[in-house]
Amino acid sequence: MLLNKKNTIADKQTFLLILIMATDQLSPYQLLLETFGLGVKTGVITPAKIIAWADEMIMAHDEPDYFFIELSLSGNKNEIIEVINRRVVPSDNPICTRVLLGCIYRRFTDDSDTLSGENAATMVGELQNYDTLTGYEVDQIYEFYDYDFYYLPDITKLQVELINFLSLYEAFTLENYKQWVDVNLQVLELLKEEEIQVNIVNESFRKEWAKKEKKRKLKFYLKNIGVAVLLLLFFSLMIALLADGKTNPFTFYTIVFYWCLRLVYGWWKGRKKFS
Repeated sequence: MLLNKKNTIADKQTFLLILIMATDQLSPYQLLLETFGLGVKTGVITPAKIIAWADEMIMAHDEPDYFFIELSLSGNKNEIIEVINRRVVPSDNPICTRVLLGCIYRRFTDDSDTLSGENAATMVGELQNYDTLTGYEVDQIYEFYDYDFYYLPDITKLQVELINFLSLYEAFTLENYKQWVDVNLQVLELLKEEEIQVNIVNESFRKEWAKKEKKRKLKFYLKNIGVAVLLLLFFSLMIALLADGKTNPFTFYTIVFYWCLRLVYGWWKGRKKFS
């Protein structure tokens, strides 16, 4: 009885040791595996690439974690996602999204890859993350999510804007995952510079629009004042002629009623235009 108890304790200790060793094998790859999960889900990373990586991990360890074996034996992206979700806790780290944007950039600029501008824009749009990305990134990704509204039918403009945006993440690769934190700091600096430039352009457009709007309103009001002065002169003349008996009162009141209607309609139209 005592012997069985000792054996049970030994078995538990062995199990815990194996579990710790297995966890240690995965710990350096947590962020990479999270990126794999998101990448295969959105179509940025192919299942074959992840399976090949799992095969390398099996060869690199004398006693590989069973996780690598499961990943290697996965037949499709759904099985890969299922295996990863069982062992990887999502951190919602923006680095994962930025790495995938770098992957899309390399695929899109690789002549051997058939990724089109529309497909690349769709992949970028699938990576929306409003909670962790910068405001500049969110705005850009949203535009690519609705690329048919913002860019089509100008495919060339879509391709140029994709390259300009995705090139910010060129330094991220799946192979340099150990340097991702340092690379992310560099990318954040680039994003800050881009956001400053965008804000300068937007402020310039805002000032130009405000200037044009001010001129338009001034022109509108001057036009109305001119019409009012002419009407005042006209009515003064009509009243003078009416006093001399040279104008029919019915004709006078008809003209007054007509111009009153015109004035009310012009005021209502102008108010609706500037509201």
